[in-house]
Amino acid sequence: MIRIFTVAGRAIRVLVVSAVLVAVEVGIPVMLGRFAGWPLPREIPTLPVLQRVLLSPIPDDVLLKVLACPLWLLWAAFTAALLVEITATIRGVEIHVPLLGPFQNVAAGLVGLLAIAVLPIDLRAAAVPAPHLMPVAATAVQETKSATPIRSDRLTVGGRPDRVHVVKSGDSLWKIAKHKLGSARQWRKIWKLNAHRSQRDGQIFADPDLIQPGWRLRLPVAFWHRPAVSQVEPVTSAPKARPTASPEQTVQPSERVQQDVADTSVIISIDVPSGGAVALSAAAGLCAAYALSRFQRRRRRIPPPASEGVTIRPEPEPAPVVRAARRGYLQTFRDRGEEVPSDADLIRAASAIDVPDSIVIGSREDGSVATIPLAGLSLGLTGPGARDVVRALVLDLLQRAGNFRLEVLAGMADAAELTGMDHDELHALASAVPGLTILETPDAALERFEQTGFTRRRVLIERDACDVDELRGRDPGELLPTVIFVATVEGDMLARLGASSLSGTGCGIGTLVLGDWPAGTTCKVGADHSVSTADGPLAGRLAGASFVHLAGPDLADALRQCGDAQPVDKVHDDTASPSETGSTWEHPPPVWVQVLGKPAVRVKGQDRPLRIRGLKLSLLAYLALHEDGATKEAIGEALWPGKLLGHEFHSLLRHLRDALEAATGLTGELFIQAMDDETYRIDPSRIGFDLWAFQTAVKEVRAAREPSTRLVALARAAALCGGEFGTGISDDWVFEERYPLTLAQVDVLTQLAELCEQDEPEQALEALEQARHLDPDAEETWCRTIRLQQRLGRLDQARHTGQLLRAHLRSLEVEPMPDTDELLASLADRSTSRRTPR
Repeated sequence: MIRIFTVAGRAIRVLVVSAVLVAVEVGIPVMLGRFAGWPLPREIPTLPVLQRVLLSPIPDDVLLKVLACPLWLLWAAFTAALLVEITATIRGVEIHVPLLGPFQNVAAGLVGLLAIAVLPIDLRAAAVPAPHLMPVAATAVQETKSATPIRSDRLTVGGRPDRVHVVKSGDSLWKIAKHKLGSARQWRKIWKLNAHRSQRDGQIFADPDLIQPGWRLRLPVAFWHRPAVSQVEPVTSAPKARPTASPEQTVQPSERVQQDVADTSVIISIDVPSGGAVALSAAAGLCAAYALSRFQRRRRRIPPPASEGVTIRPEPEPAPVVRAARRGYLQTFRDRGEEVPSDADLIRAASAIDVPDSIVIGSREDGSVATIPLAGLSLGLTGPGARDVVRALVLDLLQRAGNFRLEVLAGMADAAELTGMDHDELHALASAVPGLTILETPDAALERFEQTGFTRRRVLIERDACDVDELRGRDPGELLPTVIFVATVEGDMLARLGASSLSGTGCGIGTLVLGDWPAGTTCKVGADHSVSTADGPLAGRLAGASFVHLAGPDLADALRQCGDAQPVDKVHDDTASPSETGSTWEHPPPVWVQVLGKPAVRVKGQDRPLRIRGLKLSLLAYLALHEDGATKEAIGEALWPGKLLGHEFHSLLRHLRDALEAATGLTGELFIQAMDDETYRIDPSRIGFDLWAFQTAVKEVRAAREPSTRLVALARAAALCGGEFGTGISDDWVFEERYPLTLAQVDVLTQLAELCEQDEPEQALEALEQARHLDPDAEETWCRTIRLQQRLGRLDQARHTGQLLRAHLRSLEVEPMPDTDELLASLADRSTSRRTPR
C-alpha cells in the first residue's frame, strides 16, 4: 500500500508541475501568437507614418499588440529563469541573475518540486518499518571554533557533533533549506545527508518528498546560517556561575581548552613586546607548540650516568613573542577564575581535525570581532602596514594547520620577505612546520595552486559532490585542507590567479595577496594597521577595522617554535627516497603491503620499504583482514580498545593517506575509501596485500582438478608464505587471526612438498623446512622432513633434525606422540648399528 501511495503521489506531482510548465512555456506563446500576432512592426516606420498613426484613433489590433509586448517580455524572463534553474539543479550549484530575481524564485520552486519528485526511492526501505530501533539521544554542547559566536543548536547525535532540525508540520526539504541553510536550492544536501536513515518512529527516510513531524534531520555543518558576529551579545569580564555537570556531561580537558577559546572570543588579540598583536587563536597555537616542544625534549632525554652527578638545569627561554603569547593566553583562564590547562591539555586541544571556516583579522570600530572566511578567501592588502597584517594572518593559519586542516602556499621570495630567513632555513622550516609549503619560484607556487584547484574540481565531479565541505562530511579522514596562497602578484600572474580563485569557495582554496586585488576585496592598511579604504565584497565588514599585525623577526621566532614542536619522525619522513634505478615491480597496484611475516609497505619505483609503523601499520594490517571493509567502531575497538573514540581515527587516516600520497605522487586518490559514513575499505587498485594474493592462490588450489594445475597454484601460494601474520604487532585482534593463517601456510607448504617429493625432492625438503619453522609444534611436519632426509640418504641430517625435535619437546616438557617416538627410536637404532663393529 505504501508503494502504491508513494508512486501515485509522485506521479500526480510530476503531472501537475509538468502541466504548469507546459501551460506557461507553450500555452502563453500560442495564445499571444493567435490573438495578438507579431507585436512589433515588420519594418522601420518613417516619420510621416508615425505622425499619421499618432494623430489617428488607435485601432483595436494595435492596442492589443501594445499590451502583448510586456507579456512577451515577462514570458521571456521566466523562460530564461527556468533555464538558469534547470542548469543550476543539474550542476548542483547556485546561479543568481540579478534581473531575474522574482522569476528565479518561481522557477526554482517548480524545478525543485519536479527534481524531488523524480528522485529514485528505496521502496523496500520505505516499506519496512524498524520499530525496534531506539531513538538517538541528543545533548547540546557548545561550538568549539574560536572567534565565532557560541550557539546552542549544535547537537550530539550518535556521538558525533551535528546540527539537527526537528521537522514540524508543513515542513519540506525545500523550506528547511531556505530557512536553515540560507538557500532553498540546498535541499539536496539535506537529502544526501539523511537518506535512508532510521527515524524515531521506526520509519526509514527513503523519499525526499515525504517527511513526518518529529523526524530529526541532520543539516550540513558548513552551511548553517549564522548571524553576524556583531549581533552576539558582548561577554562581560566577570566570571559566570557554571552549572554542575553530571558524570555523563563531564567535559574532557582538551574539550575544555577548545571551549575556552570560544568563550574568550571577546578578547580579540594579545600584544607582544615588539608592538605587534596576534589573534587569540594564534596565541593558543603558540602555547600548544611550546608545550609540544617541551614534551619532545622530555621524551628524547636520556638521564646522565651516576658518574656525572645531578645538575638542575632551567628550561630554555622561549622567544619574546612566544613567551608573551603564552602568558597572555594562559592569563585568560586566570581572569575567569579557572584552572590553567596543563601541557597535556594543550597538546590534546591542538590535535583537532575540523577544518576552520574563518579567521580573526582584527576588530571593528565598534569593538566587535572582524572575521574573514577561509574557503574562497579573496583578499588583497596594500599600504605600509599590509605586510605586518599578512605575517599575523600566516601565523594564525599555521597554528590551525595540524592534521592537514590548512595549507599555506607561498613562493621562496615572498616567504623570505615575510620572515627575513635565508633560503636554507626556509627549506628546513617548510619540512618541519605542518601546513607550510614553500616553492622555489612564484610561478611554481602558482602552478601548484592551480593544480590543487583543478584536482579538487575533478574530484567533486567524480564523486558527485557540490563542494569540499560535502566530501569532508562524507569522509572526515580525507586529505582536503583549505589551501591559502600567499603572494605578491602583478602582470600575467594577477590574471592567472584571479581565474583560479573563482572556484575557491567550492574547492576549499583562497588567496591572500599583497597588492591591489580586483578579483576580490582590497584593503589599504595604514601604518597604524587600521583600514583607511576598502573595496570589494568584504568592504562593509572590514572598513575602518584595526587588524592584527606582526613584525618579521617575531614571525620567524614563532615559526621556529612551531618547527621545534614536531617529532623527529614526522609523517613525511616515513617515506623513503625513490631509488635511481628502481626495482622490478611484479604487483599490479602501486603500493604493496606485506602482512604475512614482518609487515612492510613497498612502493613502485622504490627499493626500500616505507617507514610506516605504529598505528598506521596496524590500520593497514587490520584492513587487510577485512577486504570488504570495516566499520569505524570495529577499527576503533581493535586499535584503541576500551577507549571512547573521538577524532583519533580520522587523524590517523589523514596521516596514513598523506604518507602514501607523498610516496607515490598520486594526489587526490583515496587509497582507503569511505564506503559510507562509518565503513572504510582498501582500494584494491591502489594497494595490494600479500594476504589477498595468498587467499586467491589458495582458492585456485581448491578449484584445481589436475595435479599439474594444483602444483602451479601451490607454488604461487608458497611464494607468499612469509610467516606469522603481523609479526611485531602485539594487539589482541592480531593473536586471534594469526594461528589460522599460519596453519594455512603450513598446509600449502606440506602439500607442495607432497607433490614435489618424487620429481623435485630438494624443493620438497625446502618447503618442509619452511613449514617446520612456521609451526614448530606440528610433529607431523618434523616426521615428514626426517623421512625425506632418510630417503635421500642424508642420515646425519635426519638424526640432527630428530635431536632438534626432542629438544623442542623437552623445552615444552611434553613427550613425543607414539608414531614420532617410533621414528626417533629407529634413528637411534640405525645410529647404534652403524657404530657396532662387525
